[in-house]
Amino acid sequence: MEIETDGPAPTTRVPLLDNSSHRLRRAWHAVAASAEVADEPVQVWLLDEPWVLVRLEGRIRAFPDRCPHRLAPLSAGRVTDRTLQCGYHGWRFAADGGCVEIPALGKTDKISRRATLAVPFGVTERYGLVWLAPEEPLAPLPEFPEWEDARFETAMCTLVRTPAGAAQLVDNFMDASHFPYVHQETFGAGESAKVVDAGVDRDGWSVSTTFSTWYRTMDDAKAEAGERDTLQRQQLFKQGFASYNVYLRLDFPDIDWTFGIMFCCQPESATTTRVYKLLARRDDLPADAKRLETFIKDEDQITAEDLGILERYHHRHIHLDRQAEMHTRADRLSLAWRTLMAEMPA
Repeated sequence: MEIETDGPAPTTRVPLLDNSSHRLRRAWHAVAASAEVADEPVQVWLLDEPWVLVRLEGRIRAFPDRCPHRLAPLSAGRVTDRTLQCGYHGWRFAADGGCVEIPALGKTDKISRRATLAVPFGVTERYGLVWLAPEEPLAPLPEFPEWEDARFETAMCTLVRTPAGAAQLVDNFMDASHFPYVHQETFGAGESAKVVDAGVDRDGWSVSTTFSTWYRTMDDAKAEAGERDTLQRQQLFKQGFASYNVYLRLDFPDIDWTFGIMFCCQPESATTTRVYKLLARRDDLPADAKRLETFIKDEDQITAEDLGILERYHHRHIHLDRQAEMHTRADRLSLAWRTLMAEMPA
């Protein structure tokens, strides 16, 4: 479905989108790197609420981080006999959240149903991340085909925590008109100032477009040797979901390179967002671990350039009411994503 920028603004009862917006409970969120959850429980924050992640019976589990007894954080406990044990009074909980032991009561079959831990709609692992959906998500877990394609080298950028809002970060990542200004020290080129897209499409709870633009390569050995120019044509596909996740694919038609990026923002609290940026790369250069490290550093720098702008905002939200800001045709993808978010059940 073609998205037009003309016409009446979408109506919404909630004009702002921020890190505590209740509608984001119906979305998948990256909440940790898989490697961060080992043998003991780990606390994470999502939408101003603490959760505990723990591995029980060979699978990742998630529960609200509070024991029903005295609301002590279960992340301060331990894994004991394939159960999550509260560190305060020793209550033990099985993988399904049911309480199986209250030491202070001794052996008894009379454990109240109120002792059961709540469970989220879903928790799973994919792409080296732990994903959590508090309630049934409107959009499925985002697909990142390059990550599982053997032709691509893959890596995870440095994990970043920022005061910028998750909605601001996603809105920025959907945008293409800031490249020659915010990213002039990295990939940005003056030739990309004019934004040309193929029209915005909507498919259920996702929106996407392909930008025809330019990119300055930063680690091309053939360009360094004078065999080709660093400035390359680029077909840039971006897809946003009813969540704080964005999928991006960069195709370079003249040199047959492809980059894939999954950009995920975890709205921890009103003042903190954690950023996960996954990379996949296929090019015509020999595999080189040092060059992959350089690629990660370059992408870390690109994120830092975006944060240099976003962290200076005096607010941590975006507007869902189109009348609050000025917009142009160059903003069509960002506007389509905002419309998508405005239509989510509040």
